[in-house]
Amino acid sequence: MNEELLNSGTNGMTVNESMKADLFTAARWTYFLCVLGCIGIGFMVLIAILMFALGNFAGRIFSGMETGGVFLGILYLVVAVFYIYPIIKGFQFANGTKAACLTDNEYELARGFAGLRDLLRFMGILAIVCIVIYVLIFFGMFIVGLTAL
Repeated sequence: MNEELLNSGTNGMTVNESMKADLFTAARWTYFLCVLGCIGIGFMVLIAILMFALGNFAGRIFSGMETGGVFLGILYLVVAVFYIYPIIKGFQFANGTKAACLTDNEYELARGFAGLRDLLRFMGILAIVCIVIYVLIFFGMFIVGLTAL
């Protein structure tokens, strides 16, 4: 492979064959995980549809149960929608990096790393949001516990 295209940056960074092999392997595994993510999104949408249907069915048998199924269905749909963005960015990393490793195209490598940057930024923000929610739940439970005394 011609390393001059990938190594033409002004910062003097070089990408050797071993690094390309590692990047290519990482891209293949990322692609595999993204395909599994797409299957997971499909299952989430299917479960949401089932929750909507079972919620209506349960509402006919037990009064007041239809809202639980609808709520769970909406929750599954929201999670599925949030999961689409990281899957797209994962595919961007996988496809760009594989193309860069096969063709020594610097633009494709930059596109792949931009997808990885966006994926990791999204996951970091999501982790921070989850930690804040857990802390709020903890303090809420603590306050409810104190008022119960």
